[in-house]
Amino acid sequence: MSRGSLVNRSVKPYLYILPMVIIFGAFSVYPMLRTIYLSFMDTNVSFTRMEFIGLGNYAAINEDRHFWRIVGNTAIYGVAQVILTVVLGLLFAAIANSKAVKFRTLFRMSAFYPFVLPIAVAAMVWIYMYNPSRGAINLLLDQRIQWLNSYEYALLALIVVSVWKSLGFSFLLILAGMQNISQDYYEAAALETDSPIKRYFKITLPMLTPTLFVVCLLSVTSSFQSMDLVAIMTQGGPGHSSNVLMYYIYQEGIINRRIGYGSAMSTIFLLVLFVFTIVYLRLGERRVEYER
Repeated sequence: MSRGSLVNRSVKPYLYILPMVIIFGAFSVYPMLRTIYLSFMDTNVSFTRMEFIGLGNYAAINEDRHFWRIVGNTAIYGVAQVILTVVLGLLFAAIANSKAVKFRTLFRMSAFYPFVLPIAVAAMVWIYMYNPSRGAINLLLDQRIQWLNSYEYALLALIVVSVWKSLGFSFLLILAGMQNISQDYYEAAALETDSPIKRYFKITLPMLTPTLFVVCLLSVTSSFQSMDLVAIMTQGGPGHSSNVLMYYIYQEGIINRRIGYGSAMSTIFLLVLFVFTIVYLRLGERRVEYER
């Protein structure tokens, strides 16, 4: 075989992946590097004025009295979504997987339906349900609670909508994981006269850990991308009580035209996500159980 053909064979596979590498670089790597670069600048929206200010934007973030409160809101939002999505997903999947339950297909469709709704439609449905005078929730409670306009309830109201919207996908993943568990384990446990509850905790949950690992990771990333719900339902108010970091970055960087400041917050957010992902994947390598 000639040297030229050997070179062609070694280069050809890279040519196939070159378009994807270019797209990834143009739409992911370059914007990320550009954001980090702008975080050290004081610039306007048109980028006609660029002044290097070093860590000035990061120092301003540290002095921002709203920033740390919004970070706390984002953490509460993310933790609540992960816990509720996993717990309710396990419950719904157990119900949908039970042969004793009638209309299982209808139940599965009903549980998954909110996930396929456009986010704007889902938000408008819940805005009406949260209406203080005519909303279904207040009519049911016989109260006139200002769900979306109160410091106490606005963030809670958003968490409920976010969990309702994303639960269907988590439920479907967990249900698929349950159905992939071999029945041999349950038959062996039945010979030992284990109760259904013991079988669930001794067999089902351990075998579901790979699926739950993915569900938790997707729930965290989903909660960090909650800007759309906040923008439609509360705009971060009242008084930043329901604001989250992604929407605050949009407010400061785009609406208030503080490009460098918004880029600095985005860089911090990117760093936190990177560290979280590395730690989470390392923990997953040690604790996730796979069927042999």
